Amino acid sequence: MYIDQKRSWFLHNGEHFERTDGGICVGSVIGVRLDCERGSLAYYLDDEPHGPIAFNDLPSGVYYPAISLNRDVQVTLRSGLEPPSSDSEDSDENTPASPLLNRPMSGKSNQ
Repeated sequence: MYIDQKRSWFLHNGEHFERTDGGICVGSVIGVRLDCERGSLAYYLDDEPHGPIAFNDLPSGVYYPAISLNRDVQVTLRSGLEPPSSDSEDSDENTPASPLLNRPMSGKSNQ
């Protein structure tokens, strides 16, 4: 996911899609939720779903969190937190989410 102060979009296999207006500011919290049971990955912005589910049908395996930053950016990484209270439309309230699969990140920009 690419995100700045004005917009965001997803980039996968060299293709850019799902452009969304609205971006981040100082103190914004970006959450990444990997659901290994469903094989999906979704992004959150300040505890709200941000865009559609980014990836479906992910193969099972080991995943490692990674980020890429531009200049003049500060970020604090936190893991093992409870998932946001709101979820995508296809959520299943009977499926517990493992806090180890959620990788919330708080991004702070000095711009």
